Amino acid sequence: MGGPDLAILLVTRPTSSGTRALFKTWALDGAEEASNQSLETDDSGTLLQTVESNKGAIGYVALFYLVNNADVQTVSIDGVAPTLENTYSGTYPVWGYEHMYTKGDGSEATQAFIKYMMSDELAPSIESMGYGASSKMSTQAVSSHNK
Repeated sequence: MGGPDLAILLVTRPTSSGTRALFKTWALDGAEEASNQSLETDDSGTLLQTVESNKGAIGYVALFYLVNNADVQTVSIDGVAPTLENTYSGTYPVWGYEHMYTKGDGSEATQAFIKYMMSDELAPSIESMGYGASSKMSTQAVSSHNK
């Protein structure tokens, strides 16, 4: 992987973590993580701080934790960096998206809220926090991600 020759400290999330489930599915193709030389934490912020403060540590967090954070180095997969643009296009294979549910069609206010959350108008604010904007997600990327 490059870098200095150090013992690797794997920092993971608990089996109940959605981040871990996503990582296992898309980064490990369903395989289990190594259990030797690992440290488990149930908080992504703590995981990130642990990686930052321990040479040789590696872990995984949601992309929004990496926005404006130059203290950790990201890992490319097959030469593709973890960026919003690469998740939008589907070229970076490890990403997930959230869901909104209503009972039936939802109220008029609920429908307006969902429409706003998925709008181009909100996209810059969402992206500034490191989250992907629904309005920029291509159906091709979603389709290839759900194979």
